[in-house]
Amino acid sequence: MGILRSEKSPERVLVFGDDMRIFLAVVRSLGRAGKEVHAVPFNWQAPALKSKYVHAVHRVPRFSDSQDAWRDAVLKILRNESFSLVLPNCDDRSILAFDRYREEFSGYRVAIPNQVSMQHLFDKQCTRELCAQLGIDTVPGARLEKDDDAQALVARYGLPLVVKPRRSYWPDKSDSWGKVYIAEHEDELAGILAKLGGRSRYLVEGYFAGVGVGVSVLAQNGHIQHAFQHRRLREGWGGSSSYRVSEAVDQSLREACAKICKHTEFTGVCMFEFRWNESSKAWVLLETNARFWGSMPLPLSLGVDFPRYLYDLMVSGRVHPPAQYATGIRSRNFVLDGFNLVRGLQRSTLGAWLGELARYLTQPLGWLTGRERSDSLVVDDLRPAISEWATLLKSVGQKLTRGRAEPLARRRGERVA
Repeated sequence: MGILRSEKSPERVLVFGDDMRIFLAVVRSLGRAGKEVHAVPFNWQAPALKSKYVHAVHRVPRFSDSQDAWRDAVLKILRNESFSLVLPNCDDRSILAFDRYREEFSGYRVAIPNQVSMQHLFDKQCTRELCAQLGIDTVPGARLEKDDDAQALVARYGLPLVVKPRRSYWPDKSDSWGKVYIAEHEDELAGILAKLGGRSRYLVEGYFAGVGVGVSVLAQNGHIQHAFQHRRLREGWGGSSSYRVSEAVDQSLREACAKICKHTEFTGVCMFEFRWNESSKAWVLLETNARFWGSMPLPLSLGVDFPRYLYDLMVSGRVHPPAQYATGIRSRNFVLDGFNLVRGLQRSTLGAWLGELARYLTQPLGWLTGRERSDSLVVDDLRPAISEWATLLKSVGQKLTRGRAEPLARRRGERVA
């Protein structure tokens, strides 16, 4: 369907993705900056597409179904529309797809990392090897071998022990997200190993006691132009953060990021994920995310506008001066943090958990005082959060209805679909 154009066409940007954390933050940033945002989602019913800043939605075949059909459909969109910038970097799957057809898209301005960065920053084994070369600390670990057994791995690395995929997505399995496992017992580890396929695609690492710290950067030709740091206040066991706080950038962590950016001559956005031990001040680099990241609503709310900075850098070569931001400001994803809070009950004392529950339920007070921000609920764009909550309530209602129906059906000898 064609789009009516004014005498002076607006600056258009094509964003790939649809999630409520990364994609929505990027869309809001660029929309507020006056850009006309078009979306290519994975899920065509995603709540984030309700954003008032999404001007148009384009449907393309799934890359996992037909790579060539995906390429042809995207090329057709780019030929029919005039986009100032293409942003696949809300999701690894889109980045891998554009990297697969890098030559075919070379005539368009696409914000993906260079090939050296793709090699070192999208494979955790390669990232570990690069860190060893550059003198950056990582946790003890290695690629999982086919003959590794639970007893030998526990003897080598101790417990808890982390088993994680080298890549979030593989080019030949772009519809399958790699899950991170944390084993607390040898028997648990044995069960994890038994169900893994393609062991060479996994790493095994020791567990570093501490808190998650993220240093987010925008770099140009290997030089960091902007940096922001957050500390995780709550995260899933082996998952992403749902609640975090802004803090000043630690110089030693920034220097580690700078070494990697310089070595890869990196241009773009990247979040470096560290583990920090408060008592010893020791730290390790866990992984790199050379794309936009899930906690990005926090820096955006504090004026560190990474999507707009990247857009201006890529489109006009403009470099913004480093932004100063407030520390001690918290943000959370309401839905994800609720899930993580419930799951965390078994790992916390009841008193501490009830205190966290009280803070969770009194979030609106934090919004009023300015000490806390919501990832999804913002006054100028309410529909995505409302749609997400409605979808969640519908899902809960269906589960409750099914839960009541199953015992009754069993008593009647009926089958529940």
